[in-house]
Amino acid sequence: MAYAHQIIGNTIVQLCCICVSDLIGASGGIRWVLSTVAKEAWTVITNRLSHHRLRDYAGWHCEFCARLITTVSDGWVEWLASEDDTGATILHGLRLVHRGSCRYDKRAVFGSRRSVVEGLCLERFIGPDGLVLLLSLIAAGELPTVDLIELAKRVQVPGYELVRNLAGRANLPQIVVPSLGHGCYLQSEIAQLLTRAMKNDQAA
Repeated sequence: MAYAHQIIGNTIVQLCCICVSDLIGASGGIRWVLSTVAKEAWTVITNRLSHHRLRDYAGWHCEFCARLITTVSDGWVEWLASEDDTGATILHGLRLVHRGSCRYDKRAVFGSRRSVVEGLCLERFIGPDGLVLLLSLIAAGELPTVDLIELAKRVQVPGYELVRNLAGRANLPQIVVPSLGHGCYLQSEIAQLLTRAMKNDQAA
């Protein structure tokens, strides 16, 4: 099973679902679960991917080392838990990182911030159950809502992380303004972002 990104050429590929697995397969390509129409367009789009070097941007941006997390199994979502002056628990510092050396240093964090590191593997946040987990965290209201929504977009919305890697999160509204606002891009808008990114890559 593969975590799905949406990619476009002249034809917008329609995705039927998102699955969990390695983002980069043995052939070095990106794998999707596709509708019948998307499968027919796959060969042409794969060639365009190679030409435009979009595979260089496929993965999740690690918020510690800034390199790409190219497989689901290599990803880790973590946050910090501490107490305020009243003894109430405060959760903060949500981030997506590599599962190995990029995680918070538990001893350093506890020594400097009196915080405890908590987290889950990235796989827990992928697919339908991952979406439910994210919704439950938002409903709980303990972690910053803005941070959780951004994480949800990154791991649940096909194509969002790719365009985020290509253009930078802060630059996306300057390229295409989301009709829904709040940085929430429809699939057609992500397709526009990808189209423009590929054109910029050609021009470069």
